[in-house]
Amino acid sequence: MVGQQCTAQIGIRRNQNIVTDTTTQFKTQLPRNLSLQVLSFLVQVGIGIWLVPYLVGHLGRAAYGLIPIAGAMTQYVSLISHNVSVSVNRFLTIALQRNDAKEANRIFNTAFFSYLAIAVIQIPLFGLLIYYANSIFTIPDELYSDAIILLSCSATGFLINLVCSVFGVPIYANNRLDISRSIDIARQVFRVVGVVTLFLKFGPALRYVGYVDLAISVTACLMTLTIGKRLAPILKLDFHAYDWRKVRELTAMGGWLLVNHLGALLFLRVDIWICNRFIGAEEAGDYAAVLQWSALIRGAGTVIAGVIAPMIIIYYARFEIERLVRLSKLSVRVFSLVLAIPISLLCVFSQPLLRIWLGDSFAGLWPLMVIMVCHLGINVGVMPLFNIQIAVNKVAWPGLITLIMGIANLTVAIFLARYIGWGIYGVAIAGAIVLTAKNALFTPIYGALILHQPWYTFLRSYVSGLVFLGGLLILGYILGRYVQPASWIHLGATCLIIGLAGLIASWFILSKRDRRLMIDLMPGRFRSLVERLMPV
Repeated sequence: MVGQQCTAQIGIRRNQNIVTDTTTQFKTQLPRNLSLQVLSFLVQVGIGIWLVPYLVGHLGRAAYGLIPIAGAMTQYVSLISHNVSVSVNRFLTIALQRNDAKEANRIFNTAFFSYLAIAVIQIPLFGLLIYYANSIFTIPDELYSDAIILLSCSATGFLINLVCSVFGVPIYANNRLDISRSIDIARQVFRVVGVVTLFLKFGPALRYVGYVDLAISVTACLMTLTIGKRLAPILKLDFHAYDWRKVRELTAMGGWLLVNHLGALLFLRVDIWICNRFIGAEEAGDYAAVLQWSALIRGAGTVIAGVIAPMIIIYYARFEIERLVRLSKLSVRVFSLVLAIPISLLCVFSQPLLRIWLGDSFAGLWPLMVIMVCHLGINVGVMPLFNIQIAVNKVAWPGLITLIMGIANLTVAIFLARYIGWGIYGVAIAGAIVLTAKNALFTPIYGALILHQPWYTFLRSYVSGLVFLGGLLILGYILGRYVQPASWIHLGATCLIIGLAGLIASWFILSKRDRRLMIDLMPGRFRSLVERLMPV
């Protein structure tokens, strides 16, 4: 009896130590991850604001519209790689967190050689796609040669990233997202420097965008490989560690994720192709340019939700379900409130923004921007909940629902664009309606059910953000009658003032418990500063 009590006490102390270590690690790493995530997003915004009009001005609308088309070409195979990657992230993170070196190496080598096989298989398929590119996409004759080079570089760069991506899993597993974002920042900066340098030296041409993207893929691969090996020296390449049983385990989860992301592809990537194929090359270029702002919001969502993803998996691996639920609820609530600020600013100042950014000829596209971004308060706000599905390995129903809704989006978009005659606006409207129908209810309810929580647990988390967004839009449109920025300085100053006021307001909209939890997750020095400046 005494021995059992001692064993129980030791187990309790060990679990307490694990919880303490996990929380301490999260507090220590969170500001690093978050600061680099924010910096990466700001760099992405700055480069996007500058690079899009630069490329449109030097290449033309039709040529610029082919750049996202090149990315879309690789999306079907990226579904496979991404789904395997998500599975690898989950299983390898759990193995490393539990210090199981043998299991970790089996997963690592199974993933690497599976990626290599996928890459080899894709080479002839990419060749066929490129050979018949003119039948699949609308490519002006004068751009055909450059477009083929761009597509070839995009495909080659993607295959390199695919094979090397497994070396980045230790970065994720160690919650070192600051490293991943540093690599992303370097990629973005070098892309601008490379494109501008080649344009200045040889003249504007679509092919140079492909050359730069390929060179960046090679460099990023080498950086990821070096850092990944340093963070997880126990992982060694060994074909004998390849395990067919692990393939089945990874693809069992990855198979449903494949279905899920096939539906996501029909939501988020098919719109450019519809515009290019059924409306026109120049209209696709217009759509792609305006889409940049929606992509920035989605990118911010992906990046910031990524800060939470490792901890959700780690909490699940260590059976800390209560902490997982609290972190997820707080993430959605804070996320929705913060997103309301840039979304409202983009809606209110869409017309002057497009005029300042791209010129008077684009100002008439302001309704398109409003349609693209207004629904993101929900559709990006619930992104932290996607991590729950991965952690719990409950991805079958999300896969089926997303695929069904993705097919509905494709059908509705083509119908509205081609047969109703709404053009690029019909494509944007279809995506907004169908995606919101999925994420407003299914995603939060399913996340709660698979954690054995009440079905409404996460529904209430984004309501405050929607109400806040509605209030900001009303105030913004009233203000917009009196304030019409005519320059970057005027627009930036106006958005900065409104944005800071919105952040302060969002802090007080949070409950006292949420504010306390946020402060508790902060490191010591920063926590003291926040407590003095922002009362709980």
